[in-house]
Formats: sequence, structure tokens, C-alpha cells
Amino acid sequence: MSQDSGIWKRFFPLAVAQFFGVFNDHAFRAVAIFTVVGAESSSSENSAFISIITMVYALPFILFPSPAGYFADRFSKRNVIVIIKFIELFFMLAGTICLAKFATWGSTPLALIMFLLAAQSAFFSPVLNGMLPESFGEKEISHVNGLKEMLTMLAVILGMFSGIIAKSLSGQDIYKCGIFLSCFSLAAFIISLKIIPGLSANPKTRWSWNWFKGYVEGFRLVKEKRPIFLCILGDAFFTAIGTGVQALLIVHAKYALKLEKEIEQGIIQLMLAFGVGFGCYLAGRLSGKKVELGIVPFGAIGLSVFLILMIVFPGGMVLLPEIPKIGQLGVYPLMLTHVFLLGICGGLFVVPQRAYIQNKTDPVTRGTLLANANVLCFGAMIISGLLMLVLTGGTEKVDAKDFFTHIQGFFLTLPASTLMIAMSFATIFATVYACILLPEFMLRFFVVLLTNTIYKIKLEGEDNIPQTGPALLVANHVSYVDGLLITSCSSRFVRFLMYKDYYSLTFLSRVFKLYGFIEVPPVEMKDRMPQVYETTKNALRNGEVVCVFPEGKISRNGVMDEFREGFRKMIPEELDVPVIPVRLGLLWGSIFSYYYGKLRIRMPMEFPHPASVTIGKPVPKTKNAFELREIMTELGAETESRPRDSERPLHYQFAKYARFHPFQRILFEANGKSRNNFSVLVRAAVLSREIRRLSAENRKYVGVLLPNTIGTAIATLAVMMADKVPAMLNYTSSPKAMDEAIRKANLDCILTSRIFIQKIGIEPRPEMVFAEDLIKNIPSSRIVFWGFLAAILPHQELMNILSPVTHRQVFHTAVLLFSSGSTGSPKGVMLSHRNINSNVYSFYRIVGWDRKVDSILGNLPLFHSFGINTCFWVPLMTGTKVVYVTNPVDAAASGKAIQEQKLSVLLATPTFLQLYMKKCTGEQFKSLRLVIVGAEKLRMDIARKFKDMTGLTPLEGYGCTELSPVVSFNISNSILDLGTEVGKPGSVGMPMPGICVRIVDPQTMKPLPPNTEGLMLVKGPNVMQGYLGDTEKTAEVIKDGWYNTGDIAKVDTDDRITITGRLSRFSKIGGEMVPHELVENAIQELLETETRAVAVSSAPDEAKGEKLVVFYTEMKLTPEEIIKKLREDNLPNLWIPKAENFRKIEKFPLLGSGKLDLAELKKLLS
Repeated sequence: MSQDSGIWKRFFPLAVAQFFGVFNDHAFRAVAIFTVVGAESSSSENSAFISIITMVYALPFILFPSPAGYFADRFSKRNVIVIIKFIELFFMLAGTICLAKFATWGSTPLALIMFLLAAQSAFFSPVLNGMLPESFGEKEISHVNGLKEMLTMLAVILGMFSGIIAKSLSGQDIYKCGIFLSCFSLAAFIISLKIIPGLSANPKTRWSWNWFKGYVEGFRLVKEKRPIFLCILGDAFFTAIGTGVQALLIVHAKYALKLEKEIEQGIIQLMLAFGVGFGCYLAGRLSGKKVELGIVPFGAIGLSVFLILMIVFPGGMVLLPEIPKIGQLGVYPLMLTHVFLLGICGGLFVVPQRAYIQNKTDPVTRGTLLANANVLCFGAMIISGLLMLVLTGGTEKVDAKDFFTHIQGFFLTLPASTLMIAMSFATIFATVYACILLPEFMLRFFVVLLTNTIYKIKLEGEDNIPQTGPALLVANHVSYVDGLLITSCSSRFVRFLMYKDYYSLTFLSRVFKLYGFIEVPPVEMKDRMPQVYETTKNALRNGEVVCVFPEGKISRNGVMDEFREGFRKMIPEELDVPVIPVRLGLLWGSIFSYYYGKLRIRMPMEFPHPASVTIGKPVPKTKNAFELREIMTELGAETESRPRDSERPLHYQFAKYARFHPFQRILFEANGKSRNNFSVLVRAAVLSREIRRLSAENRKYVGVLLPNTIGTAIATLAVMMADKVPAMLNYTSSPKAMDEAIRKANLDCILTSRIFIQKIGIEPRPEMVFAEDLIKNIPSSRIVFWGFLAAILPHQELMNILSPVTHRQVFHTAVLLFSSGSTGSPKGVMLSHRNINSNVYSFYRIVGWDRKVDSILGNLPLFHSFGINTCFWVPLMTGTKVVYVTNPVDAAASGKAIQEQKLSVLLATPTFLQLYMKKCTGEQFKSLRLVIVGAEKLRMDIARKFKDMTGLTPLEGYGCTELSPVVSFNISNSILDLGTEVGKPGSVGMPMPGICVRIVDPQTMKPLPPNTEGLMLVKGPNVMQGYLGDTEKTAEVIKDGWYNTGDIAKVDTDDRITITGRLSRFSKIGGEMVPHELVENAIQELLETETRAVAVSSAPDEAKGEKLVVFYTEMKLTPEEIIKKLREDNLPNLWIPKAENFRKIEKFPLLGSGKLDLAELKKLLS
């Protein structure tokens, strides 16, 4: 709306001047035609006059290109328009006199006035079209042209209709039509005075009486650039076809369809004009902020199809109710539909070409070129008129004495239908030929086809590509159609670098050459790379746009690979070429990505598949590959932080899925119990009404204190449907931590089970609502009622009733989780629907999720961030089967569920995984394809033993509650190796798409180079909303969108993360930072035990500031022996604890997730 209003304010005076000029031309033309047609009864004579008046109208555009171009370039275009509008008023008054004297003077004066009106239009056209690119930039020109052409066609419609009506109502007093039209000419003249004055484009232009020389110079300009010349020819072709169709429709309507009344014939003309007007507007909207030639072939195809359909399938006539003074009218509804669609296709065909002509011409000679372009257009109009005359205007009066009648005797009398079908085939031929001559047509056609069918693109930053001059685009490579997607971002022609294997494909190599692709030789032909660099440099020197993929290959695992430095050698040293990062997102998982391995035809995961193209601001060409990659990942994080238009909250998504798949069963329990989606939806809806009753309106959070069951999933959904936020309480935490969580969330309602709290030893509280009691008090009639509503209402209406506040609010808090409290009291972490949506989307894409095949063990507690994400939201959002196990440490139950239900995905902490390996057999894990571990460091010995047992390599991930929770996975280089191979040993892998990781100096917070340890910061859509009731702590850990993880890490050049410890788990001894976890790992390896044997902490030391303290349970070596072996392994002396600082304890304090409870460990020091 703001774009339209801003453009309209500048365009209004020009639009009015154009509108009334076109209105008068067509209104007067309609009056003249129907005045003469009404006086003749012969089809051929009517065709002849229509053809003659068409040629008369076109003739001035051919005669006056030189003077028209001179005035357009030499003088202020505003002043020229004002003078032209005054002359138009004079001509229209003369036309009024001619109409008054028609009975005496005949049709010749009317043809003369038509010639004069056309002459002023011939001068007006290049002035207006030349003024548009001076007043509007490239980003607006397509939209402006769409508005202009729409208004032009509206003027044509109203002009023709007004002319027909005025002629019908004026009877014998047709001069009244002239007076009516003169008033509009006066209005146009007055409003033209409001046009904003401008400067002359070329004040040095000289007048020349040698118009032939002007023709020669003009045509030289027209033919100078092939793309512009072909667009002018396309415009001329459209003019010829339009002229022919317009004339033939009148004849076809009168003689083939037997529509005798002028208004009946006019209605067909109006439908055509309405269609063209709407098509012009649609073309402007579809082009967006660029000139989009890819729309042209769509328009051409439509023209060809509907030209045939309106003749072959006109349908039956329908008589309309009688109208006073007009009578009863007959119409053909089906034919009118075809004519309207024909008009739309015409608008799509012509607007992009006219916008391209205006935008790509030299401003100094633009007026002259546009005037000469009119010569071709209206020359085509005359040729079309002559053809119509020769082919349809025969009289068979060869012996007539009148010369013209005698000549007509030799003309043909082909029916209009035959000619329109011929036009259809001519359009097909012309389009194919144009695509051969100008491959950009076909390229843009495929771009538009791809980006408006298979993909739905979210484009940002298109203004960062310069309108002129060189630019080097640097993009990540996610799919085989990345080039087409990048091409869609700009109307500029982009040249791509392409690997030889693809460039040499038998059927496509010629196409790639036509489109200017630059061949990149294989690795074994590195000596040819300097030639590639020079070719690219020359293209940039010529002012072209070049795109390079610095990864050098398409992504095999969905994340950006290491950037190579070669792109820097492609930039000419003498030029200041902008290096523009282009980040492609959301494409992993589409049919053109490597998600499924080799490219082949398959059903898409989503249709249309989402895609994002974000164009960043130019960066200095001195940036190295690693720095540019960091910029790209941050660009992705910022893009992904903004939701898609179609994105919805989690409970809305499930309601939609359940309505489309009501009988599917997603939720299962290990004992075999299950519910279908519709049953889950209805019970959640019913329970949500109870929650509204139980919890005060001003309370935002409702507690959930339940184990992993179907009932817990329903309860969690119900809380969201009640416009509340589920606060997932950790039932393994201490009573003190539980009290603190309840206090922070201000809970007045906690959903739980009496049997469950008795089993785990938690005392009942006043806030607790027991599921056993609640279910008993819900009448079956209420379930039936909500089942009925869920069955008949669309999902959006159902959710509007259930969750009027939150059902569309993706930034509303989705869940409240309490951090593990490993370093202190638990903090309430608020995660939004946007946080979880983005994390789930990236998670299931990056691990190759297939909802039809995959099934998951729901063992991780839902109070755990990874648990609620993967065991609750992934199943409900993707329709994946989940089997809940109430106790994650019940290894026997977990193994049995995996084996019996043939589950394919297991999620665990390393501690839980060790437990499963002890209690389960390899046979029970046979159905698994993927095992994911996180929450604590995965030791290499555990990974090795599990692979020996199952053949699978556990995939280690990294994350935390505040990051929703997943940040990275140690995926292999190819998704096809997922589950059997991992990436870099000891690493937690690469950040998921849309997540940016930065390593900074803990003191200065400045970025560090690769392979340097520092504090890890994370940015992306997964960063939490904040800590509940603690804005100070939130501000401390989140700054400018970056979350301070508190972890010490390093990243490689390919962005693989290696965690070396937590900032809180370092001791500063003698001025050096000593990591506790690395000391733990060194001792653990010496003890050669699978279970945790030691935990390292620290205590104050007077001499060195701090000292290491080692807690242990059982050790086969003495402290002295351990110290000796550590020294033999060349561990730094400051990292080796003293023997007296080894302390034996009964057991290690652990959290519910299996992680070490550091806060309790510190207490053991006292």
C-alpha cells in the first residue's frame, strides 16, 4: 500500500494526461466507427472502413518519429505535454464540427480528425514513456508500467463504452458526442499543468528537416542492442495482433454470432479491454521490484490458447433482461470469459517488454528511440490493418466503376474465425523464434515458472544488487537450481561459474554457453584456473554481474561447507567491485537438493517448497573466505529470525494436521496404548476449557508435572489451546528447586497425577489438579460436542474459538522450561513458537527425517528442552510415530519398545546410552537408523563400543535450553552416511542452517580467527525470549541478538565446533586457564572405565589463586599413580592435581538429564 501510494502521488498528473488522451482517442474512434458501420449493411464494407480507420490512426506514428523524438529529447517533457494537451483540445473541437456535418461531409473528415488525434498521440507517447524512467527507478518501473497500462486499458474500456453509449443515446445529434469529449480534453489540459517540471534530457539536440536521416539514425538506435530490439519487435507484434483481434471481433460478433446491436458488439470489446487492463496490472505486481521478462512467454502461451478457445468454444447465447431505450441484449458468457483471459495474457505479454525498453535505453537518446519504436509498433498496426482489409474486405465487384470498390473486388472474404486461429499459430512461432534469438526470455521463463510453482521465495535485500556496473555475487550452494533462484532476484543478467562435469552435459552445454556460464575445470586441471580468473575479471570489467559458489560444490549435508579463497582472485585489482553475499535458505529437503541423494523425479516434501534468498550489503573485497562465511551465516541467522507468512503456532499446526489426518495414530505408549489424531485433538480441546476454568485469567503459566505419556502430550496441547503457556516442571529436581520454579512462574494450577507423585515421593500441593479427578468430572456430552465442532469446522475456525489470542501469534511464548541448574538455581527459560518452529524445522531436515518411515523412542523427559522438542513437537508437527517410555533410565523397557515397535530413532544422553548398552542387546537396536546424543560430552570409548554393538555411530549434538535447544550436530559430509559415519571426531559438528556461531575473546569480546579457543556466542531464531522475571540476567547473556553460551570452544575453517569446556568450569591457576573437563577426560582414559569415575572442581588457593580438586567413587589406581601417568602423557604441570586434593565420595550428584550437578559438587568442597 505504501509503495502504491508513493508512486501514485508522483504519477497522478501524468496518469490523468495519459488517461484522458487515450479515452478521447477511443471514444471518438468508437463514435466514428459505429456512425459509419450503422450507415452500411455489407460485412466487407464495414471491415474495409474499420481497417482504414485503423491505418489512419497508426499513420502519424510512422510519419513523425523524428520530430517526436526531437521534442522529447530537446525540451522539458512537462512543457511538451502541456502544449500537446492544448492542441488535443483544439482538434477535439474540430471533430465536434465534423460530427455535426456528417450527413453532408461523410466519413472522410472523421478520418482526418482521427489522423490529427493520432498525431498528437504520436508526439505524446515518447514524451510520456521517456519521462517514466526519469521519474521512477528500476525497482519501481515495472510497477509503474503496470499501473500505466492498466489505466490505459481502463481508458480504452471507458472510451469505447462511452463512445458506444453516447452514439446510441445521441441519435441523430451526434455532435453532442464531440462536446462531451471536448470537456475531457479541457480537463486533461488543466491537470497537465500540475506535472512536476523536469530538465531537458539532451538540450544540444538539433532540428533536422531531413526526416529520412532521422529514420536511419532512429533505426540504428533501435537495432543497437539486440534485447531492446527484440522487445520492440515483441511490442510491435502485440500491437499487430491486438489491432487485428479488435477489428475482427466486431465482424465476428455481428456476422458469426448474430449480435446485431452495437452495445452487444461493444461488450466483447470491453471484456477484451478489461482483461488487458487487469493483465497489465498483474504483470506489474508479478514483476515486483524488477523488470521480469520471464512473464512474457506465459502471456504468449495464453494468447495462443485463448485465441483458439474463443472461436472454437464460444458457448451458447444468454439473453439479458430488457433495458429501457436499449432493448434486450444477447451475450455469450463462455466466449466473454475466453476474451477476458485473452486480454489478461496480452497484458502479461506486453508490459514487461515495454518496461525493459524504457529502463534499458540511454536517457540521452531515449525519446528518439521510443519514437522510432512507435514507428515499428504502428507500422505493424498498419500492416495488420492492410492484411485485415485484403483478407476480409472483398466485395466481388470487379466490374465496379469506383476505383476503390474495383480494387476491393480482388480482396478475399475470409471469415474472422480463420484469421484469429492463424494469429494463434503465428504467436507460437514468434515466441519460439524470440526465445532462440534472445535466450534470456527462456531463462526468465524458467525462473518465473520455478519460483511461482515449485518454490515460494522469501526475498530480502534485492536493493543491494546495483542497477548498473559490475558486481560479484558470492552464494552458498544448496540445490541444483540455485542459479535460477538467484537470477529471480534481479532483472540484471547474471553469469555463473559452473563445474566442467555439469557444463559439458550433452543436451545442456549449448544452453549454458548461450547464457554466458563460465566453465570451471576439474581439480586435476588446476593449471587452467588462471584462465577462469581472467574470464571472470573481464566480465566484471565489462560491467557484468558474476556469481560464484565458493564452496565449490553443492551441499551434501544441508550446511555450508568451507569457503575457498579463489573468489578473491577473480576481482580486478583496478576496479572497486562490490562483493555481495547471497544466502540461500530453507532449500535443503527440496526435490532439487541432495537431500535424497541423486537427482530424480519425486514428490516434494512441501508444495510449494519454502525458499529464502537474502542479499547482504556489499563487503570489502579484502575479506578472506572465513570472514565471508561468517558474514553469510550471520545473514542466515537474521533472515531465519523473521517468520514465514504461513508460519503458525505449534498447537495450530497440530490442529490442522489432525483435521487432515484424523485417523492416523502418532502417539503410542510402550504398553501398546495409542490414540488417533482426532481423539487427541478433541480431548485437548475439552481439557483446555477446564484449564480456563481452573486457572485465573491473569495467570499466564500452567504447570505440567507428568511423565512421558499420551496424557501428558494431551495436557500440554490443552494448556496452549487455553491461551496459556505450559510450565514443564522437573520432577527429578530437589523440593527447593521445585518450589523456586513454582514461585517464579506464579502457578495456581499444576496438572499432575496422584499416582505419579506418590510413586516419586512428591508431597501434594494446593495448586495441583489431579488428572484422575479431572477426567471423572468431564461429562461425555462435552466430548461429543467438541468432537462435533472439530469434525465440521475448518481448522482455522476451530482454533479461533479455542485459542483466540494465540492461534496466530508465533512470537507468543510456547513453553516455559527450567534450566538444569547445573551451575546454580534453575532459571525459567521462555521459548516462543518461532524459537521451536525454527529449531524443529532445521532439526528434522538436517537429520534426514522421513515421517513415513521414521519413528522415535519418546524416552527423554518433556521437562527437558531436547525432550519436548524431539519427543513432542517433532512427532506432532511432522506426523511421526512416537512411543513414550515413562522412565528414561528404564533400559529394559526402552530396549523392548525399540525392538517391538521397530523404532528407527533413539535420543539419549551419553549417560543414558551407557545404561542402555548394559541392559540391552544389539539385536534390540537392529531397527535403529539413527542415534543422537547430547546434553553432555560423548566420550570416544562409548561411541566405539556402541558402534561395535550395533554398527551405528552415535551422532553427537550440542545445545542448551536457552537455544531451543539444538545448535549443532556432528553430521558427516554426506547425508547418505548419516548414522554410520560422523564428521570430525571430538567435534560437536556444524551449526544447523539459520544458526550462526562466533568465537570471541572472553575479555574483549572481539571475534577470533579459526582454530582459536574462545568464548562461544550463538545467534539465530532459536535464541530464547529471555529468563522469566529476570531482565537483568537476560540482558547479561543476550546482547545484539547474540547469546553467550558460557562455553569455551573453537571452530575450524569449515565451522565445525569443538567444545573445550565451560567458562564456569575453568580454574585460573598461576595466571593460566585450566579446563576441568579436559583434566577429567585425561584421568578417565587412564582408569579405562565406561562409567564416570571422577569429577573435577576447584577450591581457593593462597599461593596460586585456585587449585584443582578431584572427586572420585572407585579408582583402580591411586592418586599418586594417576599423577605419575599424567606427567608421562606430557599433561601441563598446572593441569595436574595434587594427591592430597583427591577426595572420595559415595556417588556423583546428577541432574534429571544425567548431567553432573555442578552446584551440588561445589557444596561437597565444604
